[in-house]
Amino acid sequence: MARRWRKYQVGKFRLGALFNGDVGAYEAVVHYRDADGPHRRRLGVFSETEGRIALDEFVSNCQALKDKPRITVGEVWEQYLADREKDGKLVDTFRQNWKALAPRFAAMPVADITDDICRDYAELRFAKGRVIKKRNKATGATETRRVDLSPGTVWSELLRLRSCLNWAADRRIIEWAPHIWLVTKPAPRDRVMTEDEVIRLIDACIMPHVRLFVVLAITTAGRSAASTDLTWELVNIDAGTIDLRVKDVFDPLTKRVRKGRAIVVMTEEARAELLKAKEAAQTGHVIEWDEAPVKKIRKGFQAAVERAGLGKDVTPHVLRHTVLTWLDEAGIPMERISRLAGHRDINTTRTVYAKPGVDTLRPAAAVIDLRMRRKNQKEVVAA
Repeated sequence: MARRWRKYQVGKFRLGALFNGDVGAYEAVVHYRDADGPHRRRLGVFSETEGRIALDEFVSNCQALKDKPRITVGEVWEQYLADREKDGKLVDTFRQNWKALAPRFAAMPVADITDDICRDYAELRFAKGRVIKKRNKATGATETRRVDLSPGTVWSELLRLRSCLNWAADRRIIEWAPHIWLVTKPAPRDRVMTEDEVIRLIDACIMPHVRLFVVLAITTAGRSAASTDLTWELVNIDAGTIDLRVKDVFDPLTKRVRKGRAIVVMTEEARAELLKAKEAAQTGHVIEWDEAPVKKIRKGFQAAVERAGLGKDVTPHVLRHTVLTWLDEAGIPMERISRLAGHRDINTTRTVYAKPGVDTLRPAAAVIDLRMRRKNQKEVVAA
């Protein structure tokens, strides 16, 4: 392929030609070698003359990047966060990740990042753990204790760093994004509550708004935010439906993606709780307390979990996992379960949320057992 064009080279950068099947012509490419090995980059032009011009520009850009002061991770992060905010992304989690990453990476030049530095970061994060401060109600003193850090936390932090640098490389803010080594991704949570545990939890909800939240979570399979965002205008007692969807105003300049929600049928237990809450309603929100909408339910929920004698692995999101698993074990078609969950992709329901127990596999084991018994009977008859 390269013989079609005369040799042209600037320093270590050599012009070549690679056949592009999409356009049916030879495309100019640049070949070069550095400490990372051989490289080949397409130049986006299709003639020898244009290829030489494009190679000259490529070499010039490389030299400009080389002469440019070495950009730090902190400088890249500021641009990355600002861009994500312009796209309408919820960046609270981004900032939380950076709070952990910044002490190690903020002043570090991007080009200096290696796998060993990432490994060392993870090792120190695990060694330091997470510090929890809690006020002792009896003494009034603040007690501090250390707990182990979840592997998922460190995995998320390093993944955020990788996303940031890949974003910068795509926009030519940096020449290339170094490889970011990640800790092993933890297995998805598969905690599923039993019917008895759910009843104990509901009975342990002293505060009415917490009880209503738990009942709605179990009877609608909605996410926590779907219940706390719910307003009375979306609850139709007569028709027996609850509309968990949010009426977003379309903005073509934002790329924020809201997770799917659905219209669900109201169960009798949900109807009873909603009627009681409607009589005492002080605001337009279904979940309210002290004449104000409830934005976060975790504190009251965790108190109910402790009173019910359940473990800390029971979180609001476990309720969603639980009900979707119950439906799967009951033989409800996965397509309907996915629709209830508000998933755009049925595979999300199948692989992440539906966690059927061992009992659902007993019919399969019975089929295998039956086949083996038939085989043994044939062997006995043959003998």
